[in-house]
Amino acid sequence: MKFTISRKDFLEKLNIVSRAISVFSPLPALSGIYIKVDNTQIELTGSDSNLSIKSHIKKDKYNLIIESSGSIIIESKYLLEIIRKMDSEYIQFDLIDTSKICISNEKGKFILNGIESNEYPNLDFSAPATIIQLKNEQLKQIYSQTAFACSDKDTRPVLNGVNFKANGDMLFCSGTDSYRLARKKIQLNKAYDFNITIPYKSLSEVVKSLNENDEIIDIYIDSKKAQFVFNDTIIQSRLIDGIFPDIDRIIPNNEISSMTVSSHEMASVIDRTNFIRNDKIHLIKLECSESQTHIKTNSNEIGNSDEVLTTCQYNGENIQLSCNGTYMLEAIRAINSKNVKLVFAGLMKPIKISDPDDDSVLMIVVPVRSYD
Repeated sequence: MKFTISRKDFLEKLNIVSRAISVFSPLPALSGIYIKVDNTQIELTGSDSNLSIKSHIKKDKYNLIIESSGSIIIESKYLLEIIRKMDSEYIQFDLIDTSKICISNEKGKFILNGIESNEYPNLDFSAPATIIQLKNEQLKQIYSQTAFACSDKDTRPVLNGVNFKANGDMLFCSGTDSYRLARKKIQLNKAYDFNITIPYKSLSEVVKSLNENDEIIDIYIDSKKAQFVFNDTIIQSRLIDGIFPDIDRIIPNNEISSMTVSSHEMASVIDRTNFIRNDKIHLIKLECSESQTHIKTNSNEIGNSDEVLTTCQYNGENIQLSCNGTYMLEAIRAINSKNVKLVFAGLMKPIKISDPDDDSVLMIVVPVRSYD
């Protein structure tokens, strides 16, 4: 195996593939990047067995000269460290034997010990039958507007992912930790029928790997895995087993009152009181009427606050309820709109939060009992 390549191009692909590698891998080969070279391309693979990434560097698309083929596994952290710090436009790779490689430029060389390529596990990158296409921006919005609401605890693994549910030509993407819900709705180009849950950490790595030139992402889906394909790269994730909660039952249908308020003002008011906590939880109390809406906090140890929302338009019955201020703040920021609308269904009923000008995104925050 011998080739010469643009350092910038090679590093870009290494950064993508290395995102799948865990430093705690029990299998030595999976702590490395599998490099395979043939007459037309370089194939780079990284995996932690749950998330696998394969990326190709094709000779006809990149600054790449291939002199001979071969394969090897190189420890990811050492390979990245060297390529990142080498000061040259091009670098050369030369396989010395089956488990050692020389990386060089005009100034010097590094010889790294590797692992023979036959030690790498056989990963199945075959494409599932169902395929949907999403725009770059759509996938980024799905992640930013749902993943923050997923659970980071292991008690209910199915809540550690974003649920993708197709109902006809509508795709509903949802994240929840059972105390809050975030849902993004996307129009598809045709009717589908599937219900899968993708780990939010896998989605995070997909979004980090996208660049502005990746306009359309092909997503292949079956009952076991999801593949995201773009720019000669395949990011493959195992799905989470288990039945995702029926979120339609969480969303209230009735309304006793609602308010529309500047997102900036409400987020600022909540954020200012972030330090006023009880048992490390940031609780806020909403006291709403058509004349004034107050946001209050209280802590016996720290103090209290009381602010009036000056841009608030409130309609309906007076209501007082408490909720987790952190959840409310994260929902408002994820919606990312000029104004935000809150709909109340009753004293201890879930609060609907949305953009009054865009019904594609919906947030739910469950109130908590307050004894003050």
